[in-house]
Amino acid sequence: MQDLYLINPGSGHKRKPEETESLIREAYRSAGRGVRVEPIDFARLDALIARAIAQGTEHIFAVGGDGTVNAIGTRLIGRPVHFGIIPHGSGNGYARNLGFSIRPRIAAQQALGAHPMRVDTGLFDGRPFLNVAGVGLDAEITRQFARGNSRGFVPYAVNSAQGLLSYRGADYRLTIDGENHDFTDILGVVIANGTQWGYDAKVSTEARLADGLLDLLVVRKFPLIKAGAMVGKMFRGRFHRSRYVEVFRFRELLIERAAPGPAQIDGEPLEAGARLSVKVQPASLSVLLPGTLTEAKIQTL
Repeated sequence: MQDLYLINPGSGHKRKPEETESLIREAYRSAGRGVRVEPIDFARLDALIARAIAQGTEHIFAVGGDGTVNAIGTRLIGRPVHFGIIPHGSGNGYARNLGFSIRPRIAAQQALGAHPMRVDTGLFDGRPFLNVAGVGLDAEITRQFARGNSRGFVPYAVNSAQGLLSYRGADYRLTIDGENHDFTDILGVVIANGTQWGYDAKVSTEARLADGLLDLLVVRKFPLIKAGAMVGKMFRGRFHRSRYVEVFRFRELLIERAAPGPAQIDGEPLEAGARLSVKVQPASLSVLLPGTLTEAKIQTL
């Protein structure tokens, strides 16, 4: 059965979707293999995936950004199919975590030799996610970024800087696997299944996709003079080791805050309630990894 690629026609920060489709077809043609590439109609996505699985399709790839990856990947949780990614957005956090190149030509070659691995997913207030979710500052930044017309690292960095200057912090009660913890004046509560937000900015290099746990990072307010250093820690993979960040690992979490407000799931903003439940779904999704990954690298995913 041919591999199926679902491409988001509206994606592509630097390359048109049609160009990436040509690269995928060229890679499969050179390997003497057939492939199906279809544009995503999000209104019919459930039916399209159900039909593909019923026809015996074993590999389904998302071609798009983090939102597209979430839309397709979460629909494959618990289903008899393997999920792959050709990064075609701006942040591409989950694809980077899995080891796929952000260059579509290379990613298409990696896809040809990909092999499956079962990984965890999460549920955030009943909504499935693959990579990262949270409330607080990163949710507010995500909401402002989504409202803008520009994509890419620079607009995201500008939104982040503006958020740091204006966000006031909030109080939370976090019940972590049944144990209550109260926090005051917190910048953000981040839940990480994978290691990074996107743009190679790391949440925690110690998060693992297949350990049966989710990582919780409670980010305390820090002096603005420290903002540059904190950003540097993200890109060096040391953010989780900052003295302003407290890290927990959990299976079930209850977040309680004073009022409903913004949240984010895999880089997509949403409005969420004052009480939010989060839990891990162990080994619930089969993802495809580039065949070029070493065993040592796989152990760090």
